[in-house]
Amino acid sequence: MSRFVRPQTKTLTLANGDTLVVRERLTAGEQRAHFARQYEHGPNGRLQVNPLMMGAAVVLAYLLDWNLTDDQGQAVVIRDLAADDLARVIDALEPESFTEIRQAIEAHEAAMVEARTQKKTIPDGGTP
Repeated sequence: MSRFVRPQTKTLTLANGDTLVVRERLTAGEQRAHFARQYEHGPNGRLQVNPLMMGAAVVLAYLLDWNLTDDQGQAVVIRDLAADDLARVIDALEPESFTEIRQAIEAHEAAMVEARTQKKTIPDGGTP
């Protein structure tokens, strides 16, 4: 079994039929970047959690593409955007839309963690 994460994607469908293309799993580097976005230097110079960035950090870590459109019906292209550029785009979303996207990605992340946990508890050759 390889110790490397294969760059696979998964398509998530939101309640209204919009779709998100997300990373199936994060690499070690992507996970570090995800965690780094959640912290800031406090007044004493120590790192502290920035609760306002928790949701944005998970979206920025996983989101690769979507089929969302603007008010004129034009596609809002996010594929291959740098994290800072993607952050500006998601910051322009309606708060309810951002929450729906964040919740879908968090549910995906939880499902992937659970699947890996289950896989580790099944002995080789065993059945779930």
